Amino acid sequence: MKRSALGTLSTGAPGPTLAAGFSAAAALLVLAASDANALTGREVIEQAQVRNGFSTWHDRRTVVTLEGFDDSRRTTREAEIFEQNDPQAEHRTLMEYLAPGEFTGTRYLYVSPRRARQEWWMWTPATRHVRKLGGTYPGFQRDEIFFMSDLSYSDLVLLVRIQQWTDAEGTARLEGEEACGANQCDRVALVPAQDNDEFPCARYRLWFTRDDRLLHHAELYDPHDQLMKTIRCDGYFATGRFMTARSCEIEHVRTKTRAVITVKEVAYDTGLGADLFTVAHLAEGN
Repeated sequence: MKRSALGTLSTGAPGPTLAAGFSAAAALLVLAASDANALTGREVIEQAQVRNGFSTWHDRRTVVTLEGFDDSRRTTREAEIFEQNDPQAEHRTLMEYLAPGEFTGTRYLYVSPRRARQEWWMWTPATRHVRKLGGTYPGFQRDEIFFMSDLSYSDLVLLVRIQQWTDAEGTARLEGEEACGANQCDRVALVPAQDNDEFPCARYRLWFTRDDRLLHHAELYDPHDQLMKTIRCDGYFATGRFMTARSCEIEHVRTKTRAVITVKEVAYDTGLGADLFTVAHLAEGN
């Protein structure tokens, strides 16, 4: 893939954090609520978008390191990831492995429609054809993936998507406050509407730091309302208008497997074309 048209990449340089897509008047109204106890869950999420732009960007390119830990095994891979984000339509992700050598060139296309289940496709240099992965997230057959770290990035996509939900797509309730590390956090519970099948979870809990509204961690509950995964993010840095977590750790509670995703480079809103996120492009293998 050519990188010349991707814009300036950030590795952690400071910058303003006011997110695009909100008017100055709207931002002032949201931020004017100084009494946190008077806020709703929806308003806490809106504050996070105004200050940090977590789900308001249109496209993003990242270079990441993915580490997977499963019992005594550890895998480390490097990938280049392109995303296109439309709050009213689909979120599309194209991932290509850069290293190690045996995985170089392997590519995934991940499509997350609004209110419908995700779909995955894979292309490998060895087969040179596109294969649609069977099953539904998070229950792919293990012979259809290399390792669970291949799919862990979709959990970060999930965090983007659920912060975009409207009242018709899910309820957001402020549960209270609690310490999270050295900070105080407001905890928000998100419950999808009955007709919202975008992700197979009964509910989500998000912890936002009170002073700067960074997403500290999240919990995902399975369809039986049992805790399924935890996600912890830290090391936030600014890239223009947007904040990015340097590292996120995703742990599967029952299996104790985990993945760590570390961002090496990131660029936002560089004008990535829609044709990049198609099965036809994936099949080209270029």
